[in-house]
Order: sequence, then structure tokens, then C-alpha cells
Amino acid sequence: MEKNKVKNKAIKVFTPNATSQLVVEETIRLIKKKVDVLDLGCGDGYIGLNVFKKRRNKIKSFSFSDLSQKATRKCAINAKKAGLKVIIKNGSMFDPWKNKKFDFIVESVSAISEPVAYWSPWYNKHITCKAGQDGTKLVNDILKKGKKFLNKGGKIIFPIVSLSNKDKIIKVAKKNYQTVKLLSSKSWPLPKVLYKYEKQLKKLKKKKLIEYKKKFGIILYSSYVFVAVK
Repeated sequence: MEKNKVKNKAIKVFTPNATSQLVVEETIRLIKKKVDVLDLGCGDGYIGLNVFKKRRNKIKSFSFSDLSQKATRKCAINAKKAGLKVIIKNGSMFDPWKNKKFDFIVESVSAISEPVAYWSPWYNKHITCKAGQDGTKLVNDILKKGKKFLNKGGKIIFPIVSLSNKDKIIKVAKKNYQTVKLLSSKSWPLPKVLYKYEKQLKKLKKKKLIEYKKKFGIILYSSYVFVAVK
């Protein structure tokens, strides 16, 4: 079950959730040789730092970036606490990494329908989501630009939540990469605070902007972790 159950307007850096943990687990499985890694949209560094801890002997360099200065500051604090030597930069998307290439890019930028994001407990006025009504705007931009920042045979790992147009994202990934593979998926109960927006959710689903299922009165959405290979 996702961890963020209560809307907390005081939270200023995205709180890692169960989807984040899926990304951690799949990235750890994929790293089998010495690599340069970028955690793009790193937040507090949860994904990258946990991968680094488990694959310390396989990491040549580990870089982190986020648009939010609060996020990169928190990431730096967490890296120091963990005793990990990392490179941290502040900036939008790939702007901080011009002329740099990686073997792995792990991205965790918002990929959720914008209205759903702001009804949810995951986002607020401090943690913004500008992914568009179908949730694809940011992740598709990353997928289109990301291959320029990958070495030959490099991989980009990206999560998709079904509260976005999953098919549209996969279409862009397949157009830009040699191989696109589903690594794992899991369904979760929708946070209860979203049930009062069920009528609006149905409209978004009818337009095929999001997807979810309802079983025994419980609304379920899904998380998917994909890898795309250059």
C-alpha cells in the first residue's frame, strides 16, 4: 500500500512511496557491472541512495539532480549521513548535465494526471505537478531527450502510474529506444481522500486519460516499472 495516506500541506519535498521502492528494487537487479548513474528528479535521494548502498561496488559515479533546491539540499544531507560520495546539481530536467553521459538514468519525475495529483496526498503547493491532464508531459519529454545523455547500450528506468495515459508514454518510449521492457507491476488501493473525486475520476477514465479498477468497492490503481535501452 502507498505510504502517503494523509494530505500534509507542510511537506515540501516529495515523500517516497511504494512505487519508489519498486524502482529501487528493479534498478538494483539491473546493475551488474561498473556504471555511471543519474537519479533524475531525485527528491530527497531515496531511490538513488538506496540503490547506491546496495550496489556500492558496482558504482563508478552517482549523480543526482532536481528542480527543487529544498530537495537537493535534503538529498545532500541524506548522502552525507549514509557516507556516500555523490554529485548533486540543481536544475530542470537535463539542464545540469550538458555534455555528460550515463550508463543508467533513473527518473522519478511526476507522471500522474495533473488534476489527480492535486486531489491526492502526494502533491501540494510546495510539491508541484505539471504533467498535464493525462500525466505524460514531463516523462515523455525526459524519454525524448534522455537518449542523448546515455552511453551506447545505456538504460533509462522509469515508473508509470495508471493514473496517467500509460499507452501514450510507452508509445514515445518505443519510438525513441531499441528495447522497452516491463520489469514489474503492482496494484494499490487508491488513497481514501480521492474517493470524494470519484465522479471526476470516472470522467478522466472515460476519456482514456487514466486507468483504474474497482473491486468490492475498493478503487485500485497500478504502478509499473519499465526499462528502455538505447
